[in-house]
Amino acid sequence: MPSARFLLAVVALVLIASGGAGWVGYTKGIAKAEAAHNQELLDQIAKGQEADQKRRAAEQERARMAEELEAAAYAEPVVVERCLGPNRVQRLNALR
Repeated sequence: MPSARFLLAVVALVLIASGGAGWVGYTKGIAKAEAAHNQELLDQIAKGQEADQKRRAAEQERARMAEELEAAAYAEPVVVERCLGPNRVQRLNALR
């Protein structure tokens, strides 16, 4: 029959081994959770950058269209200094 010291040593080794395995699993779990969190942050950053690019493109399109309208308005010859031309009046009425 094994001695009490031998049984105590075996139990201690089993506890140490299971504790070590638990620690390894714990640290791997932390690393995996941090990696998932970092990936979520990177996805949010990418979505934000994409939205910003779309916003900038829309802003550029709006500016281009405004320039076209202004160029079209100034392309008409001035008939009377105090009055707007008929096309300008129609464009202003269309804005309502």
